[in-house]
Amino acid sequence: MKTYKVVLAPDFIADLFELYQYVAFRDGKERARGLVKNLEKAARRLEKFPDRGHVLPELAPMGIQDVQEITNGPYRIIYKVLDDAVHVLACIDGRRDVEQVLIRRALRR
Repeated sequence: MKTYKVVLAPDFIADLFELYQYVAFRDGKERARGLVKNLEKAARRLEKFPDRGHVLPELAPMGIQDVQEITNGPYRIIYKVLDDAVHVLACIDGRRDVEQVLIRRALRR
């Protein structure tokens, strides 16, 4: 079985930090730590099965077929496979307008 290197992008790390802060304020640090740890583990599991995700529906109409996602509860972990690496790009709450979040990030660059 082929193993891929998992690369956590700065936006993904920032998403987890933001999520940690939000959950820690609302539900406590222990719950926030557990959630962030669970999401990071889900992302790291892509090292063995990066093809288990599906194409991001917001990007597919634009012809972008190489950005995929997996879900973990309401959270969408967005990634792209390049050669022997899985680049984990973002972790976005699926209850948000994901398309708008991605547009804002693209405009920041």
